[in-house]
Amino acid sequence: MPEPQALRNDIRNRCREIASKIDKSRPMTTDEMEVVVRQILAEMDLEEHFIGWTMVMFASEFWRDQVAAVPPSRRLFLLPHCLKHSEGCPADYDQFGLDCKTCGACSIADFRGLAEDLGYRVLVAEGSPIVLKIIVSGYVDAVVGVACLNVLEKAVDKILLAGIPCMAVPLLSDDCRNTSVDEQWVDEMIRLEYDNSTPQTCTYMHLMRASAALFDPDTLEELIPRIRGTIRIDENSNAANLAAMDPIGATEAVAYDFLSKGGKHSRPFITLATYDAMTGGQAT
Repeated sequence: MPEPQALRNDIRNRCREIASKIDKSRPMTTDEMEVVVRQILAEMDLEEHFIGWTMVMFASEFWRDQVAAVPPSRRLFLLPHCLKHSEGCPADYDQFGLDCKTCGACSIADFRGLAEDLGYRVLVAEGSPIVLKIIVSGYVDAVVGVACLNVLEKAVDKILLAGIPCMAVPLLSDDCRNTSVDEQWVDEMIRLEYDNSTPQTCTYMHLMRASAALFDPDTLEELIPRIRGTIRIDENSNAANLAAMDPIGATEAVAYDFLSKGGKHSRPFITLATYDAMTGGQAT
């Protein structure tokens, strides 16, 4: 983590300056971005161990205009639970993460309140699976968030591959307890004004969503009609229902239920992306 804050400001400003001059018609690859970041650090006479942090800053500046082109109501604001005060926090966890009680003891409530007032969807959770699921479901078109540098470094490859418009502010430490962040940067990121005049960067988001849609229960039934039965597994189903069915029919029902429960859908996505490339769609 670059210290002091003045140095972080200088690095971010340089990233913004360079990113503003780069062709954004397509996402940069990780290797391309690393070349630029190394040049920035060399120009500023800074050490290479700042590469990860600077990559996050540069990626955020690269996608800034694309995030601005998405209305706040279609943005997801992601916060880590480690910003909470570990002692005495009254919040519980649900399937989506930390259910903040807005007690005011930490900055989570302030950031969350500001984001929700502007129309954001807000999630206090760690990890990319739930975020990717929300994005693929079609509820949001851009992500802004706060996370530890380690998580953000791992996410860069996935973000660049999928072409997800995003911005992030790294936590100031990786302690995972009572952490802090450059709060002014987070405030500025949340308040990024909507401006839809920016040309769109090529993305695979529509193909990711199309591959997920193939496994909607009704679509799945249409594409792959059942052979051994018509009974669907739902919240009212139990072992007795399956036991009363033909064994192969029960296996078929379980398989259909499993396929419709979600997942990364990597193979159908790769198939769609290959078709897109072969037919000149160019990920648009």
